[in-house]
Amino acid sequence: MEIDWSEEQKAKLKNEREELDKKMAELERHVDALVLEEKQLNANMEREEDAEEDAKFQRLEERAITKLRNKQAELKKRLDELKKEQRALTQQEKQLNALIEHEKYPAWLELKKKRDNAIKEVERLESEMKKLI
Repeated sequence: MEIDWSEEQKAKLKNEREELDKKMAELERHVDALVLEEKQLNANMEREEDAEEDAKFQRLEERAITKLRNKQAELKKRLDELKKEQRALTQQEKQLNALIEHEKYPAWLELKKKRDNAIKEVERLESEMKKLI
């Protein structure tokens, strides 16, 4: 049974959107974890400052916080890239729906099927010619 072209395209876009959503949720979890870790390090630093611990330990904590902030920035940048991909995907879905809802869609689909069948027939004929030669 032949799957309708529009349903196939919708399924591809849906799968792509689900994959993007998963990646975005994972990145958001990582960002949240880093924010929490940064808060904990800041709280530790404040406690250590009160106790006036050595400066070397304090610098290590400051470096750790800087690394966390850099990771957060990197993850947020990747998240922004995924959001751009998501917007592009939404645009593709709108274009597909506009095509499907267009009054000439059935005629276009029929021409597409004829073209696909003609391509298959040409490939079959070329392979037969190669066998004969």
